[in-house]
Amino acid sequence: MKHSVTHDHALLRVAAVVGIALTVAISSVSPALAATESPSRTEMVRVQQTLQQLGLYRSQVDGSHGQATGDAIMAFHKVVSADRTSEWTHEDWENVRALVAVGYDIPDRPDEPDRIEVDLYRQVMYLVEGGDVAAIFPIVSGKGDTYERLGRRTGGAHTPVGDYTLIRHVTGWRYGSYGPIYRPWYFIGGYAIHGSKIARPQPASNGCVRIPMQDIDWLEDRLSLGMPVHVWVGRPSSAVAAFHLEYLAASLQYDIV
Repeated sequence: MKHSVTHDHALLRVAAVVGIALTVAISSVSPALAATESPSRTEMVRVQQTLQQLGLYRSQVDGSHGQATGDAIMAFHKVVSADRTSEWTHEDWENVRALVAVGYDIPDRPDEPDRIEVDLYRQVMYLVEGGDVAAIFPIVSGKGDTYERLGRRTGGAHTPVGDYTLIRHVTGWRYGSYGPIYRPWYFIGGYAIHGSKIARPQPASNGCVRIPMQDIDWLEDRLSLGMPVHVWVGRPSSAVAAFHLEYLAASLQYDIV
C-alpha cells in the first residue's frame, strides 16, 4: 500500500545576516583554492564555518575532516539534491550560493513555530525554532524491505508518513528486541528519532529515523515531549537527484507528490 503525501511548500529563507556572512566566506576563497578537489585545512575551516552558519555543523571549527564534518557535508548534499558523499568539492560553493538565495523547501506551518520536519526523500531532518530553520541533520530512514525481530522475519521496514508529536523519551541507551538504540525520542508506537554511529546516503533502518550520535546529544536539551513531528516525502531540486527519487519510490513504495 502506497503512502501519499500532499502539502503546500513555502521557502523558508536563510536569515539575511547569514547570507552576508556566507558571501564574505565564499568570496574569500581564491579560484585556485576553490577548484581543489581535496580541500586544504585552510579551506576546510571555511567549509566548516559555512556549514555552521547554514545550521548543518555543530562541532569545533578546526579544519579537520572528521566524522562530524563528513556528516555535515553529506547533510548539505542531501539538502541541495547533490551526489550524497561526505567530500567537499569546488562545485559545492555554487550550491551554497543557490541555497542562500532560495532557502529551505519545507512546509509552512505558522501555528507550529517549534517543530521537527523529516523529509524522507532528501533524507534530512529540520529543527524549526521560532519559525526559522535552526538546524539540519542527515538521517537514515526505513529501508523498505523486511527485518528480523527475535530471530524471525517480520513486516516491511517503512518509516510512517504523517503528523505526530514526541510522546516518549529515553535519556540513554534503550535495549529492546530490535537491538540497542541511543537516546530515542518516540513519535508513534515503536518508531523513534535516535542516535546512530554511521550516516548513510540511502534509507537503511528498520523504520526509525536515525541521526548521528553527536547530533542526538546536541538535541537533548532542545527537544521536548509534545513537540510536533511531521514526516513527508519532498521533491528533488535538481536532475542530479533522479536516481535517489527512483530508489525511494521503488523500494519504499512512496508516492512523491
